[in-house]
Amino acid sequence: LVLFIQTDDGSSKLLRLVVASVVSALFLTALALVKPFKRFDDFYLACTANLLLTCCFVLGTVVQICESVAYEDMCDTLVGFESAFGASAFVIVLTVAMIALSLVLF
Repeated sequence: LVLFIQTDDGSSKLLRLVVASVVSALFLTALALVKPFKRFDDFYLACTANLLLTCCFVLGTVVQICESVAYEDMCDTLVGFESAFGASAFVIVLTVAMIALSLVLF
């Protein structure tokens, strides 16, 4: 679904990331409501993985904004990071923390 959005120059636009974030969040909501797994461990792992995916898409939007020439001076004002490197480092730290937390709780 997301691959068919702005096929010519979609990798430089925000629309793909926004659509991916919304679809991932909707799937996470449906997963939490339906609970399709019998074992709690499987359900927990699926929700954690989908939450991590949603966070990556949202933070990908932050990185895209910080890398953009149009918002070059406004990265700190809009999202609180001084550069795209700071936003990328935050994404990596958040990913490692969520994986560690899921391993500890699992």
